[in-house]
Amino acid sequence: MVFEDVGTWDILTVLAIVFVLYALVYPQYQMKKVKTQRLSMIKKLEQEWGTKVLTLIHRKEAVSMFGLPVYQYIDIEDAESILRGIRNTTKDRPIDIIVHTPGGQVHPSIQIARALKNHKGHTRVMVPHYSMSGGTIIALAADEIIMDDDAVIGPIDPQLGDLIRGTYPAPSWINAASQKGANADDTTIVLSDISEKTMKLMRKVSNELLDGKIEDEEKRNYVVEKLVSGEMVHITPISASEAAEIGLPVSTNLPDKVHEFMKFYRSVKSSVEYIE
Repeated sequence: MVFEDVGTWDILTVLAIVFVLYALVYPQYQMKKVKTQRLSMIKKLEQEWGTKVLTLIHRKEAVSMFGLPVYQYIDIEDAESILRGIRNTTKDRPIDIIVHTPGGQVHPSIQIARALKNHKGHTRVMVPHYSMSGGTIIALAADEIIMDDDAVIGPIDPQLGDLIRGTYPAPSWINAASQKGANADDTTIVLSDISEKTMKLMRKVSNELLDGKIEDEEKRNYVVEKLVSGEMVHITPISASEAAEIGLPVSTNLPDKVHEFMKFYRSVKSSVEYIE
């Protein structure tokens, strides 16, 4: 009876080890396989388009540790990688960046945008689905923004706050401090002050990025105010036609190969099914 118990525990131990190894190794194998496919596709796109192709794609993927989704956004590591890619591209070679992101930190978004703006060759930002907030900042730097007919970009009004109160648009903090006046608490006053400075920065950067694309200063200021002022809610989806109407250099000639490339990113959610 003792030997049978020992044998049972041995089997359970082996099964547990196999399960842990599978959970650790198999996702890594999948990730390596998918990454190889992506790099192969990027190489084909570069050969076909004659450009340097970079990607900035943030998506909750099924290929992850223990199947848990990884939430991503634009951060300093992204900036380091994109800047390295731009720096390693010959000055006159065109650059295409495929962007799919909910946005992220302002600092790295501006760094990426300025590096793209300063590149001597023609630059394009391609948006197959969405490029919100910080992603829109990067798109403003490109000579050409190419969107799918149903893709969207978004406003770039700064979002500020803290863990206790939450994060809100900079224009709203300014408005709250103005409405309360002398009755405003110290935190609201401080955040309002920071908001005013951040808004000033975003207006300056936006004008800088759009310089040379929208020659008329009055029209350029109009576009900047539309995107920065808080007139629209931060999550407002701006379609390609609306972006063009505002005055941005947008077209909808998105190559089909971009959508083919996006298929190499497996979504965590699989509630939608159909036969292609």
